[in-house]
Amino acid sequence: MSKGFRVEEASVKDFPGIVALLQDTGLPPDGIESHVDNFLIIRSPQAVAGPEVLIGCVGLEVYENYALLRSLAVHPDFQRKGIGKRLVSQIIDTAKDRGINQLYLLTDTAEKFFQSIGFDLIERQDVPPIVKQSIEFTTLCPSATSMTKRI
Repeated sequence: MSKGFRVEEASVKDFPGIVALLQDTGLPPDGIESHVDNFLIIRSPQAVAGPEVLIGCVGLEVYENYALLRSLAVHPDFQRKGIGKRLVSQIIDTAKDRGINQLYLLTDTAEKFFQSIGFDLIERQDVPPIVKQSIEFTTLCPSATSMTKRI
């Protein structure tokens, strides 16, 4: 499982590693630089390429008391070990601590995963306008499935 993997808050120095991980997993890194302080990362001392290589990340774009959960990525060599669920659980705790009461996300490939951890499908027009200002909605994921979770 995900034991032995340490989740930590990202810092600016982690930005290149987050971008590389997102690119390696086919996710767009556009727009994350201004939100990197709302990212969590995970690395493993057993990582083949060394302990400084990121093997997981997830982030929030905060909009008042809403947030867009974005960029959940786990390196392919470490998938199906509970890392994605652990990252989402911890980012939900982070969101709660910051006064967020509703999470939104867009996905093209992970609908079943997010449903399994309590996210519900919603119509795109039901997402608050302030959240729809995100580059995810305006440019990167114009036809992706919208999901939400009250926290």
